Amino acid sequence: MTDLSDYANWPAEKRDAYFAQAAQSYREKAVTPQGATAEARRDDPGPAFLCYGPFEMTAHGLTVEVEKGRGENRTKENIWIAAPFEILGACRDPHGSGWGKWLRWNDADKRAHLRHVEDAALQGDPAALCAVLAGEGLRINRNAQRHLVAYLSGASVTARVTIVNRTGWHKIGGNGVFVLPGETIGPRGAENVILDAAAHGPYEAHGSLRDWQEGVGVLASGHVLPVLAISAALAGPLLSLAGQEGGGVHFCGQSSKGKTTLLQMAASVWGRGEPSSGFVRAWRATANGLEGAAASATDTTLILDELGQVDPREAAAALYSLSNGGGKVRAARDGGLKEPKSWRVMFISSGELPTEAKLAEDRGRKARAGQLVRLLDIPADRGFGVFDHAGPDNDAAKLVKACKLAARSAYGTAGPEFVRRLIDRDVTGEEIHDAIVAFVSENLPQGASGQIDRAAHRFGLIAAAGELATALGVTPWRDGEAQAAAAWALSQWIESRGGTEPAEARQAIEQVRLFIEQYGEARFEPLDEADARTVLNRAGWRKGGNEREWLIPPETWKNEICSGLDPKFVAKTLAEAGILKRASDGNQQVRKIDGANKRVFVIGAAIFDGGEHG
Repeated sequence: MTDLSDYANWPAEKRDAYFAQAAQSYREKAVTPQGATAEARRDDPGPAFLCYGPFEMTAHGLTVEVEKGRGENRTKENIWIAAPFEILGACRDPHGSGWGKWLRWNDADKRAHLRHVEDAALQGDPAALCAVLAGEGLRINRNAQRHLVAYLSGASVTARVTIVNRTGWHKIGGNGVFVLPGETIGPRGAENVILDAAAHGPYEAHGSLRDWQEGVGVLASGHVLPVLAISAALAGPLLSLAGQEGGGVHFCGQSSKGKTTLLQMAASVWGRGEPSSGFVRAWRATANGLEGAAASATDTTLILDELGQVDPREAAAALYSLSNGGGKVRAARDGGLKEPKSWRVMFISSGELPTEAKLAEDRGRKARAGQLVRLLDIPADRGFGVFDHAGPDNDAAKLVKACKLAARSAYGTAGPEFVRRLIDRDVTGEEIHDAIVAFVSENLPQGASGQIDRAAHRFGLIAAAGELATALGVTPWRDGEAQAAAAWALSQWIESRGGTEPAEARQAIEQVRLFIEQYGEARFEPLDEADARTVLNRAGWRKGGNEREWLIPPETWKNEICSGLDPKFVAKTLAEAGILKRASDGNQQVRKIDGANKRVFVIGAAIFDGGEHG
């Protein structure tokens, strides 16, 4: 027999040749003991152990036969290397990089573990790799670590596995598959796809779909906000199919109204509806933390509780990044650039403050219209907190407890089953798009701005998700219930923002109105009062009674009144609203003040009723 005591140090050519020959000779020695692991599927024949060369894998573990000594003193010895594990296939990413092997084993508590071991890690210190595997319950002989690395390096497997770094939809081998930490949902015959352990989110399942339907599903029916929240949680898988970008909804209102209960019910679609330790995360996190959470929730939902706990600057940046689906570009150890995290997610938020009020905490800065349309405020009050009525026993407290208990008892089945039925039914992006267009056509006010249209499309996606889930038998709701909830939410959002004009137009009018309300008497010098006092720190002039006008010089208009806004846009907006009195040649009029002609912006009394915008 060939002396294998130093095989780990053989030249690569000699090792490869030996392993190729040995693999052929020992192919018949592959063992498949009876009895599948507790986590295996019913059609799983049990663990498939790979034996080759001097290595033998059985239910007792991996061993290697080595020869020691020379001549007459030469002996053979079997060294136990590790507890039993399977090599399920050779892994690589969709681009053909990151090659490695996909391992599966059971720990001492009979829990199954899956781990991608990169081939690159086999070229480094064996102790580092063994420490990672041992940390997940694989027992390893400390004195045989190099034998384990050699076994993995030389193992030849024909099965192929694609490894991806985020959840959700992926195109693999021409097939669309949906990847979750515990399973890959796709058409029959699709290649096995697994999720990198670093991208795992808090996905869990307990109970059956029927348990969830008879609990959370039934309790939500008849209540607008729970139906809306659950529909939003189901909308994640439709984002890609419909070609929509990510975005969120924010349930805001006073404390003790049931907002956390609402989030728990939505969370139960994909995981355990438990704050902090389950699928409900806290807003209070670093930018890196939110990026990682979003990547692990791609094409599902990201649920964030208590917007009030996060720094307003962090919140402002997060609204853009969560919606746009891209993280920061960071440097790698070698000085190059790491590939930034990416995601596509529907996020659901709660808090006592509306989004605009939260962002204004940052030194009173105005929220941008782009931020406000990325997270849509929905009042979390339907008369009985987040519920429409007090439940069958006319006891609101009892209803809340029942919803919380249901979300903790059965969870994590509705979302995956919804995806499975989307694939089985071959639901297309065109069908979803048509449903969204129909919703928008029915509920978008005439002449609404592009921002309203954008919000209407998100609510349309949420409505489509809820109605599809009902049609596919996932949610036990009446037809039209999800659509009615989304239509109500859209109307409430439009009302709370102050109308259908662009948010920038509303902000422009409000900012000029606020300045005049605060300083209309103190800092504007009267032109028609002969004995008027001297005005310090003058911002302009005023004249007239009921038809009062405020005359503002260009520099004050630009630097004070329009601070933080585009002065030209403010003038244009106020002119269109009938508030700014224009000249024939532009937005400024020429008025005689103290015997001299001055160019000024002239604001009329209509500023106090919003002008033609009302």
